[in-house]
Amino acid sequence: MNEKLKHLVEKNSEIFIQQVKEWTEIITSFETRNKYRLYNKDNEELGFAAESNKGLFSFIARQIFKTHRPLNINCFDGQNNVMLNLTRPFFFFFSDLTVKTGDGEVLGHIHRRFGIIYKKYDLCDAQGNAFAFVRAPIWRLWTFPIFDISDREIGVITKKWGGLLKEMFTDADRFGIQLPQEFSWQEKVVAFSAALSIDMDFFDDNHKR
Repeated sequence: MNEKLKHLVEKNSEIFIQQVKEWTEIITSFETRNKYRLYNKDNEELGFAAESNKGLFSFIARQIFKTHRPLNINCFDGQNNVMLNLTRPFFFFFSDLTVKTGDGEVLGHIHRRFGIIYKKYDLCDAQGNAFAFVRAPIWRLWTFPIFDISDREIGVITKKWGGLLKEMFTDADRFGIQLPQEFSWQEKVVAFSAALSIDMDFFDDNHKR
């Protein structure tokens, strides 16, 4: 399964993540499990991702804790095989997401850091060492540049805004990530996972803000 994940990030320099909304959530404003479809730059579907937290407790947690809730998200290939698993415990201020393959191998971590005028994330390897950073000023609402440890911009995560009316009623955001070519495949997977983390931290319930 690791070979499929490696092939996905090495073959595609850009990956787009489209959140899928259910009419129940749109009409009632009750938060349902997050679901995403993954595409390449040619709009070919690569797979999908879905929050795996189920049951009454998870439903209540989504309504109460919103974007601060515990998360367990799986990414699947076109044959419904789990390629990637993302987990995050409940947090008050700063999220901490662990990135693992479908086989359970830890690839890295994504730590949200304190910032007043910047939104900051550390992208870390399996040992917790930072190899890149996401740093975006608060006035750049839709763009999250990726910097290497020498502070050189090498990639970007961008939200494609669907328009005010669409955002208010469907929250149907689409993220695109430009994967840095100098990254290893493991680092590219962590960078891709950062796009999901940013969506969950900043845009998960923006239609109610």
